[in-house]
Amino acid sequence: MRTIATAGHVDHGKSSLVRALTGTDPDRFPEEQTRQLTIDLGFAFARLPSGEEVGFVDVPGHVRFIKNMLAGVGAVELAMLVVAASEGWMPQTEEHLRILELLDARGVLVVLTKADLVDDEMLDLARLELDEHVAQSRFADAAVVTCDSRSGRGLDDVRHALDALVAAAPLPADRNRPRLWVDRVFAARGAGTVVTGTLAGGALHVDDEVEVGSRRRAARVRGIETANRPLARAASGTRVALNLAGIDHDEVTRGDAVVRPGQWLTTDVADLALHTLGDSPFPDRATVHVHVGSGEHRGRLRVLDPDRRFGRLRFDVPVLVAPGDRLVVRESGRNAILGGAAVLEVSPAARAKNAAVQLELPPAARLLAGHPWLVGSEVGARTGLGDDEVAHLVHQWLANGDARQLGPWIVSRAAIDDLHDRVRELVQQHHAQNPLGPGLAVTALATSAGLDASRMRLALESFDDLTVERGEVRLSTHQRTADSDEARALVAALDAQPFSPLDPSELGADDALVRTLIRDGVLIDLDGIVFTARAIADARARVETALGDRGTLTVADARDLLGSTRKFVLAILSRLDDDGVTRREGDSRVAGRATVAR
Repeated sequence: MRTIATAGHVDHGKSSLVRALTGTDPDRFPEEQTRQLTIDLGFAFARLPSGEEVGFVDVPGHVRFIKNMLAGVGAVELAMLVVAASEGWMPQTEEHLRILELLDARGVLVVLTKADLVDDEMLDLARLELDEHVAQSRFADAAVVTCDSRSGRGLDDVRHALDALVAAAPLPADRNRPRLWVDRVFAARGAGTVVTGTLAGGALHVDDEVEVGSRRRAARVRGIETANRPLARAASGTRVALNLAGIDHDEVTRGDAVVRPGQWLTTDVADLALHTLGDSPFPDRATVHVHVGSGEHRGRLRVLDPDRRFGRLRFDVPVLVAPGDRLVVRESGRNAILGGAAVLEVSPAARAKNAAVQLELPPAARLLAGHPWLVGSEVGARTGLGDDEVAHLVHQWLANGDARQLGPWIVSRAAIDDLHDRVRELVQQHHAQNPLGPGLAVTALATSAGLDASRMRLALESFDDLTVERGEVRLSTHQRTADSDEARALVAALDAQPFSPLDPSELGADDALVRTLIRDGVLIDLDGIVFTARAIADARARVETALGDRGTLTVADARDLLGSTRKFVLAILSRLDDDGVTRREGDSRVAGRATVAR
């Protein structure tokens, strides 16, 4: 089903035309019917000659109800602009036409109504005037049909023209990212909460889990109806009523969106492409009313560039929008429309003074420039694309070298190159200041780069010229301390007397070198006595063999076994006790748990 909104000046016969086409009075309230003045949105359905069923959203034409008119057309792609032959082109006719332009309507049918109220000459003049105005819009090729709703004159022509309008318009996009802007909500007896709206972006099914509004209240689709018929599935573009379970009707309001969980971002900041209405430019800064979908929101608009092509909008409350959404911007305190806008970026990361440069870029490049570390699962919400389109976009980024996949992140090539240069510089500086010291800690690098440690580790894994060991980063070409001439000389000197080594300071060793070799496990400090790891391993093997032969070992036995002195042997035996190789029993050692396990 396709949905068509009406548009046009007050009292030009929009509701009468819908009534004549559908048999349903779209004026729902007694006050509207008594005054014959549409105040709020009305809804009706009709079957066209082709068999195609369409839904109508009838909007008020009075300037005082412009907010309601905007709520009706905000989520609809097709429109029927109604002009009365008896009055001709009027201010709200012009404004409604410009609103349809600002919202990028996919198609418009122009209907010249009340034809029986004027003679042929007046009808011709009204048509000429109408053609002149429409020709100055982007709907210059729109079909024009003349009719009279009371007499029925030309109604079949209207129906056939609507068939042609629907057939020529692109099919509603189905990106498997459904969104329904709520334009009416009520409690139905025995059913609970019911919301109505025009579904866009994808299909919804009975029993789908959904979220409602900026607070993302959870609900379930209990039932779906269109034209008073139940559906198991509603396709994109359909005018529907959703029966929602798990949410009360007073928790939902016009302007809320019903979406699937996790598919959309809620934001209070968006960068926009601005489109003026007429010759008046947007002010540099303004408090505005913004209409998106069926909702009206207050916000503050700031123009971002001298040519006034781009703006940053801060909503007073979070709103559920995506790139490509069209907005209408009204000046706060007045009904005057400043213009329209298209969402380019949601939750932009760039500072306002730098944003215009990024907004000049094509969409894919703009997204990477604004979000160089992009969570893969957020690409759809940040682009408005469906899953297949997202997969294609990411594939292109990776294939072209525009980005790299690091765990859950898609990282722009510029960001990864800049990070690599920065990390390499920091590590080189560290090596220059600490030639025999360990590498630079990953956590310190992450802090310097403004990243968390997890992202830094992912990035380091992709840098071939950097090596990560024990949480520290060094250049892969940097000679490790254990491989240096100074380290080899010190280890050899200690191993010359493995079980009674000299103090490293007596051997002229640098304290930093000793600390590094201890940290790397090349040397072992036992209560201030420094042994090589090889010496301790050798001592362990000798003690385990002796215990296997003798069963017990005294300090004197160990001293003779290792050819050392009591001072050194006590330190070694204490270490073997800690390791479970030996266990004290009085003045002797027996095999410990580690030795028994062998």
